[in-house]
Amino acid sequence: MKLAAYLHGAPGRLPFIGHFRLGRQEGPLSIAMAGCVAQRSDLSSAFRAAREVEAVLRNVSLTAAVDRHDLLTITWEALCGIEASDLGPQGGADLTVLLSAADQQGMGIAGMGLGGVWSWADDALQPLVTGDHPLLCGPGRPDRLPGVLTLDAPASVVVAVPYDHPVPTLPLTELAKNCGVHL
Repeated sequence: MKLAAYLHGAPGRLPFIGHFRLGRQEGPLSIAMAGCVAQRSDLSSAFRAAREVEAVLRNVSLTAAVDRHDLLTITWEALCGIEASDLGPQGGADLTVLLSAADQQGMGIAGMGLGGVWSWADDALQPLVTGDHPLLCGPGRPDRLPGVLTLDAPASVVVAVPYDHPVPTLPLTELAKNCGVHL
């Protein structure tokens, strides 16, 4: 199953500074990632940091993973292995990332710096986590592997907002545009 992960842009004139997004599939395993890093830095630092994250994530071996949980672990290890100096002036302390991975048994979602997560299908948003869920937390590189929200029925498109997003719900009008996606 092909997955997509989208992160809502920040309010303001330049909503996608430091954003990255990537989706990959090999055999029964799929992974999609979206996030931002060094978002409040200068354009050059944010661009370099986001491209470094994309390059590292592009090199994660899907064939080395046994299942979605293993794939998420390998991906987190790759993210945490990036040198702090390559992640902008804050060294990754401002990293916001949404990861979704699927195999034939289901789907797992993990992340850092998220304020809300929804599945998006058939022109409708369905909340996946609410309230005081551990998936909703501040930004940064985790000091240990984060937990995984497991879904039995995969959501092919997952949308998140950063932890400091000013809107508690997402309106469907212009959602794709606000996530930097041109459908």
